[in-house]
Amino acid sequence: MERILYLNCFSGISGDMFLGAMIDLLGDDGALDAALKGLRLENYEIAVSRERRRGITGVRVSVKFDSESHHGRNLDDIVKIIEGSSLSDFVKSKAQEAFTRLAEVEGKIHGVPLESIHFHEVGGIDSIVDIVGAFTLLERLEVDRIVSSPVNVGSGFVNCAHGLLPVPAPATAELLKDVPVFSLGEPMERTTPTGALLLKMLASAFGPLPLGVLKKVGYGAGERESSLPNVLQAILLEGEVPLQ
Repeated sequence: MERILYLNCFSGISGDMFLGAMIDLLGDDGALDAALKGLRLENYEIAVSRERRRGITGVRVSVKFDSESHHGRNLDDIVKIIEGSSLSDFVKSKAQEAFTRLAEVEGKIHGVPLESIHFHEVGGIDSIVDIVGAFTLLERLEVDRIVSSPVNVGSGFVNCAHGLLPVPAPATAELLKDVPVFSLGEPMERTTPTGALLLKMLASAFGPLPLGVLKKVGYGAGERESSLPNVLQAILLEGEVPLQ
C-alpha cells in the first residue's frame, strides 16, 4: 500500500504549523525534542501545546530562545551545524538543500552573492528547528508521496528584518512559482517563506484530495486566531500503488 500525505493549506502553511501537524499525526508530543537531539544546538526550548483555532484543536509548536545569544547566520554557518550533527543522511541532505535554496532566493531578491547572505529570521534558531525538524519528523512518518492543496498566501503586509513588506513576502512569492495560490480571509501573512520552501521541496503535485483510504488526520495550529481556522490540516491516506 502507498502511504500518501495530503496537506490542506486552506489557511496557509508555516514551518511551525507543519511541525504541529506532523506531531499530531505521530501522536507523540515529545517527537520533536527526540528528533533534534542530534542537532547539538544550545540555549533554546521547544514548547508543544494544544490550542483551538475557530473550534479546531491543533498542535502548536513554538521555539523559545534568548534573542541576544543568537545572531544572523550565513549559509556556511548553518551547513557546519547540520554536518556536525548526528542526524540521518536523509535529513542532513534535505536540510542543506533547503537552506541553499533559501540563500539563492534571498540573493536573487536582494541582488547579492550567495556567500554574502545572512538569513536573519530564516537563519534564526527557530527556522533551523523548523526545517531540520520537518524532515526528521517526515522521515519518521514514512510516507511515499506528498500532495498539497492550492495554497492560501494571505494578503496585506508583514513586518520583518527588512521592514514592511507586501504579502506574499518576496521570498515566499519566489518560492511558490508554478504553485497554485489564492488569498482568503482578513489581511495577514498566512504562508511564510519556510512553509513555502517545505511545500516546494515536498509536494509532488497540487490539487484535490487523492483517492485513498483515510487513516489519520493531524492539525498544526498557527500562532494567531483569524476569521478562518488558522490550522494546517494533514491527512494520511493509504492507496494502491499504481502499476508501472
